Amino acid sequence: MARLELFSHAGLRVRYRAGLCSLAALGLLLLAALTYLPPLLVAYRSQGLWLKQSTYMEQPTIQFRYEVLLVAMTGAEPGSFLAWSTFPTFNRLQQDQLRVPLISRMSTFVMQSMAFIQSSSPIPGSQLYVNGDLKLYQRQSLSHCGVDTRYNVSVINGTSPFASDYEITNIISAYQDRNVTTVFYGPNPVWLVGRAAEAPFVINVTIRYPMEVILYQPGFWEMIKFAWIQYGNSCFPSTSMVRLRISSTIVVVFLMIQTGFLLFMYVQHNNFLPRSEEKPSQVHILILSSWRSGSSFVGQLFSQHPDVFYLMEPAWHVWVTMYQNSAKVLQMSVRDLVRSVFKCDMSVFDAYMPWKRNLSDLFQWAVSRALCSAPACDSFQRTDITNEMACKTLCGKYPFSKVEEACKTYSHVVVKEVRFFDLTVLYPLLTDASLNLKVIHLVRDPRAVAKSREQSVKALARDNGIVLSMNGTKVEDSKFKVMQEVCRSHVQIYETATQKSPRFLKDRYLMIRFEDLVRDPLSEIRDMYKFADLRLTPKLESWIYNITHGQGAGKKKEAFKITSRDAVNVSQAWRNILSFQKIKKVQEVCRGAINMLGYKLLDSEREQKDLSLDLVLPRQRKQFSWASFSPKN
Repeated sequence: MARLELFSHAGLRVRYRAGLCSLAALGLLLLAALTYLPPLLVAYRSQGLWLKQSTYMEQPTIQFRYEVLLVAMTGAEPGSFLAWSTFPTFNRLQQDQLRVPLISRMSTFVMQSMAFIQSSSPIPGSQLYVNGDLKLYQRQSLSHCGVDTRYNVSVINGTSPFASDYEITNIISAYQDRNVTTVFYGPNPVWLVGRAAEAPFVINVTIRYPMEVILYQPGFWEMIKFAWIQYGNSCFPSTSMVRLRISSTIVVVFLMIQTGFLLFMYVQHNNFLPRSEEKPSQVHILILSSWRSGSSFVGQLFSQHPDVFYLMEPAWHVWVTMYQNSAKVLQMSVRDLVRSVFKCDMSVFDAYMPWKRNLSDLFQWAVSRALCSAPACDSFQRTDITNEMACKTLCGKYPFSKVEEACKTYSHVVVKEVRFFDLTVLYPLLTDASLNLKVIHLVRDPRAVAKSREQSVKALARDNGIVLSMNGTKVEDSKFKVMQEVCRSHVQIYETATQKSPRFLKDRYLMIRFEDLVRDPLSEIRDMYKFADLRLTPKLESWIYNITHGQGAGKKKEAFKITSRDAVNVSQAWRNILSFQKIKKVQEVCRGAINMLGYKLLDSEREQKDLSLDLVLPRQRKQFSWASFSPKN
């Protein structure tokens, strides 16, 4: 029978032992419990066990972005002002009120934040002198680790053509919605008088960047360390008052119990903390691709799902309205529109369609099953497979307000877009806690894309001009300049997501090759649905089989339509249609994309015509950088 040593004294050579089930052993265990557990409960109940917030001091790293918006009021009447900014679109709106100042840079600026400076005087002046500190203001604690890029975007949307986006009240209102901002403290602005007739008015601003006290939420180990300290402060005085000789076995057992109890209370504590970054109820999917890459087909695979609200290329409205700008300039406006669509805020279209609108005013609205069924339109049920022509006939006259109403009733919002050329532009959306965004990157063999683009030369001419920054001029891509930019964008997106991937992209990026999709559609679609948290229904499975096992490769007039075709034949059609000279040119400008995305280059016309030669290689990660590739002109 196991026995427990209750007391021993080496000098007296005295030992007292008792059985584990004896009253003596029970009494000793009770005394040990009363020694160690009450201090733990006191520390916990006194609300001081967990470190809920901590601080540290840091000198911020400063980088001035050279973004300024200046408005000087010259009178009380409407239009009595002079203005200038570093945003060309804003300057074009000012007309006669525009004045270009001479700038002398005396300081730098911190992060993409704002220093708002306002001063006025009834006395004509020669100089405004301001000297102050730009201080960090936090409404919430920062995380103890990781990179937070939520607000790594410009305070002012410098690409917007609308005057309301440059109104000071709107800028400040949007800025104050942030949980982390900066505030400029310049308590004593000095207005100097005595300006000569031809002398300029000088604004002299000195911005200082002091050490900042940063609030952050402690991590696990810091909280446990603090909890042990609090417990120890309560426990040790109690143990010193009771002279007990307790065996090491009992001490170890009680330490293990205490540790488990602390961990249990830590988990409970975190469960009751307010979650500032709870995932939204909706799932947001961005199908990212380029023109003529099979993206309309992939969009329909999602659109026909009864749980999906789908829009095809809503940024078409941005490009049509601001066609004189370049694709790079318009990416910010496209991103803002896509974000609003994901949030089911369709008022964003007011800027691009200011008239009273119906469903039919939205670009390619009829390819969205969600806009052809309730609550947007009463002619079809959500589980129906809708037809574009029937939808146009029956649902086009419903009011535009139905778009937002329908969007809010779905668990998934899917947007297909071909007007993004850089994955980093999407970082603010991927780090936005109000979105649950995932990206499906659809690519296709550039040679097949080039063949498909030849079927749609006129339809793509305006977009070509925007891609090539032609100031509104329509362009035919006979020299494959647009193809080169498209291939560059695919390489940049794929490289960023797979080789230079930030932490927040983990499990939120999926690359799909069109060729893999048409060869084994159900398997690839199941992967996409699993990625998007969707389930493939038997009705959808039957529909997918029918549209991928039709006859032929499709007619030229069906270039932008989803019809039943032989999908494998479609993916190989370019090998029988394109001349080898064109194929060589496409391979020259898109060599990097062809290699990286897993396609085989052709060396001869004989290889081109040999359809038994598979040009789609097994997927593998390849190393490539555009810096190592300089195509010949």
